[in-house]
Amino acid sequence: MQAFVFFWLAGLLALLGLMFAFFSKAAMGRKIGSIMLAVGFLSLLATPWTIPFSPSSAYGHLLGSIIGPTVLLGVGFYQIAFSGHVPVGRLSKGDRNTGVIMVIIGVLWIEAMHWFVLTPVYPNEVNRYWLIFWPTLLLFGLACSTGAYAMVGIVGDERHQERRLMLVLGVFFSALIVLGASLDGPNVEHERFAIELLLSGADLFGVAVGAAFSVVLFALVMLIYEAQQPAPHRLAPPTSEQLQQAATTIATHVSGGEEDE
Repeated sequence: MQAFVFFWLAGLLALLGLMFAFFSKAAMGRKIGSIMLAVGFLSLLATPWTIPFSPSSAYGHLLGSIIGPTVLLGVGFYQIAFSGHVPVGRLSKGDRNTGVIMVIIGVLWIEAMHWFVLTPVYPNEVNRYWLIFWPTLLLFGLACSTGAYAMVGIVGDERHQERRLMLVLGVFFSALIVLGASLDGPNVEHERFAIELLLSGADLFGVAVGAAFSVVLFALVMLIYEAQQPAPHRLAPPTSEQLQQAATTIATHVSGGEEDE
């Protein structure tokens, strides 16, 4: 019962709060959603103390472990994005430098969770959710960077700098994957990392195939539905009188005649 209240119910509360906070038109609804989100998220973070006997508490421990670098990366990328050549909300150059520093610290922090002593350990072994999260993050980042590189090359015009950035990110994620699968970390052996990497790859591939199948199925249903609909009613062609009236009206306006208001 405690696990249901402090984990599952808290997760549902956070999800509903997020929906209210982002999609509610009323200010009161957004405020209530923000409160629900905060309460649910804090309850998830507190699961190592509220339900230490439950395996679900490892998820709350992971959230608490990655919240620091996540905030640094989020705020840092925001400051970098809105201090460049944007039409509105441009920040100062100092904000941009601060954002770069925050991103570097966030990357080093999350890297230290694999290659240094900051690996999330709960309660007496490496957090099992971290072993899922880290390979999935690397594969997802590699897929996004390579996909963006190809997409910018197809639809972009003179976007060489953006393509170079996506290429650098792809090489960075690839190097981390190769190193993780080849070298042992302080708490994670490379064999374990390679196994989790394969499992994460299978999960991501399954999600991609499922999403593509859903899109194709939706398009097929719409095609069948449209094919079953009766043809729209077509108006009869104009009569000679209607054509004569239209020609008279056009001639009046073109020749500068008087208009009926």
